[in-house]
Amino acid sequence: MVKIIIKLLYIFIPILMIAIVAVDLLSFYSGITLSLISYLRECIIIGILFIWYQILKKKLHFDELSITQNLVRLAILIFLNFFITLILQMLLKPQYSSEFPPLYQTPSSIFMSTFMALTAAMTLVPAILILKQLIFYKRKRYTALFFNFFLVTVSLNAVAVFITKEPVGFFRFAPESMANDITLLLAIVSMFILSFRNEWITSLPRKKKLLYSGLGIPLYIAIVSLFDFSYRTPLPAYSLSIAALSYTMWAFLVLYGGIALLKLFFHLPTARVFDKKMRELSSLYDFGRMLNSETTSERLLPLVAKLTTKVLMSDSVWLLLSEENGEKFSLAARENLTESDVQLSPFSGMQGLNGAIAGKKAPVLVNDVSHNRQFRDLLKWKKNARTIIGAPLLGNRGKLIGIIYATKTKEYTFDVDDLSLLEGIANQAAIALENVKLLQESIERERLEQELKVARDVQLKLLPQGVPNIPNFEIDAFCLTAYEVGGDYYDFFSFADGKPGIIIGDVSGKGTSAALYMAEFKGVVQTLAHSYTTPAQLAYAANRVVYSHTERKAFISAVVAKLDPANRFLTFARAGHPPIMYCSGDDRSPQNLMSAGIGIGLDSGDTFNRILEEKTVRLIPGASVVLYTDGVTEARNAKGEEFSEERLQALLQGCVGKSAEETKEQLIQSIIDFCGETPLHDDLTFIVLRCCTDTGK
Repeated sequence: MVKIIIKLLYIFIPILMIAIVAVDLLSFYSGITLSLISYLRECIIIGILFIWYQILKKKLHFDELSITQNLVRLAILIFLNFFITLILQMLLKPQYSSEFPPLYQTPSSIFMSTFMALTAAMTLVPAILILKQLIFYKRKRYTALFFNFFLVTVSLNAVAVFITKEPVGFFRFAPESMANDITLLLAIVSMFILSFRNEWITSLPRKKKLLYSGLGIPLYIAIVSLFDFSYRTPLPAYSLSIAALSYTMWAFLVLYGGIALLKLFFHLPTARVFDKKMRELSSLYDFGRMLNSETTSERLLPLVAKLTTKVLMSDSVWLLLSEENGEKFSLAARENLTESDVQLSPFSGMQGLNGAIAGKKAPVLVNDVSHNRQFRDLLKWKKNARTIIGAPLLGNRGKLIGIIYATKTKEYTFDVDDLSLLEGIANQAAIALENVKLLQESIERERLEQELKVARDVQLKLLPQGVPNIPNFEIDAFCLTAYEVGGDYYDFFSFADGKPGIIIGDVSGKGTSAALYMAEFKGVVQTLAHSYTTPAQLAYAANRVVYSHTERKAFISAVVAKLDPANRFLTFARAGHPPIMYCSGDDRSPQNLMSAGIGIGLDSGDTFNRILEEKTVRLIPGASVVLYTDGVTEARNAKGEEFSEERLQALLQGCVGKSAEETKEQLIQSIIDFCGETPLHDDLTFIVLRCCTDTGK
């Protein structure tokens, strides 16, 4: 039925437009204008415009297009409007009276205004629909409210202009134009607010920012020129309501386009840094996957050196492995080191840089070797090693298993970001070396059980070895895998602003495949955390990296949280994970803290970013929070019954006044008593967070 109505409208609307032209010609030649016909004509035009808006809204699925596709279509519509107007002005040479609303002076003016009204409707309406998609990119809480308010005020302004017959856009605030001015002012306020909803700009790579900046200037000139070409005289002569709508839509395009251009220009200086960051993150993730594909140290070690040279764009790289006694190092792999460099290497013992890195178990950056008193003797060994960085390879229980170095021939060519990147490479290489070692041991012993036990030790190393000391909070955690290795994960870290962060996650699937994805995800989170200040930003970035490098059958559910110790705030984003259990410590029952979100790795970014919701709660003293994986509530007893959220809520209510450690032990014991002899069918992981009272208890 709806399709039939739409098809009839396609026939009926052109007939009405032809009828309007005929009435305008008859009125022009006869000199007779009837008020009733004038009002009826205007109502028909407004109705046609409204129907056209609804048809485009249903037919054109702009929400399914990428940012680039929408921008291209927006540019085409604006240039089309500009050139059609320019050509019509040159061909028809219309003439109008000087009063407002202007009157037709020639028949060509009627055709000019009619064509301009059609062009404005055909181009500006879809342009605003495209603009809506740009505004709603990573939409904020009140974006839809402001956009709907804009549409309402624009419509009211069009009605006011038609009734008062006063021009729009002058703000005289005279009695006869008061309705025009007030509605237009409200529309401009909403335009101004919506014009800053341009988060799509920050996601553009540097090349596109440069391209859009160059193309945006002529496009913006075309937008600005449309007023003098079309909206000043031809449209008011045809229809005051269309003129008012076109003027406000044009003003919106001018304002939004101007602010977007300015933001593009402001982002250009940092675009290269942003691209470098994303390239480094992608390279690090690829690095980890390539290393995990190698099964022998003979192929793995040269690959580490080669990939490190490529990722850091360094001039030379070498990798040292610690010998059994831990006091000496042997060269395991190298890139761009001569035989003479190898023979005269000062990196065989624990002195110098080796000792500094081994002592701190942290990376070291020497930006100008020639002016560094402690390490300038290295120039006697390698004259062109002007900048050098090194990072430790830490194995199980923090044991130093090696050191990786990289150099460049110019001073100050490595920075802090390169140091963090090398640290990430070293962590990945250490894990890969541990994996190779485990694999070799399992092959030699031909016992899968032994391999999985050692793999469990490696995975436990990836989990925090303790809990952080956070002011105003107590924290404790527990993780137990259903099999030798699992896909549950939790960690503690610091955001870019130094505030503590917490993450708990669950990789889809079980066993070794889930454990490998968990290890990779840990590396991604650790690398990204120092670049962002909110849980949502960290989740956005992690999803981009994971989606680009993970098979579609795997995904990760997670809760990313941030603590504000001074104000006792908890900010969190929930990516398809079970809700947070919150007990305020008073007589009220524990409740679930919910927020929208889908699993990490399920979507490339647009849908994930649009759905993910970030929330903040203030924790009162004595309140407790439990972050858990579904293995807690789905733990089963011999009857097949699940532990359930209700039991967890009751247990948390009974732990009011207890410390985080006491709550953890109570929860563990309750699950053990509930399951009895029934083995776990899923990993069991949870974090208990308690907000201390003013007395610190």
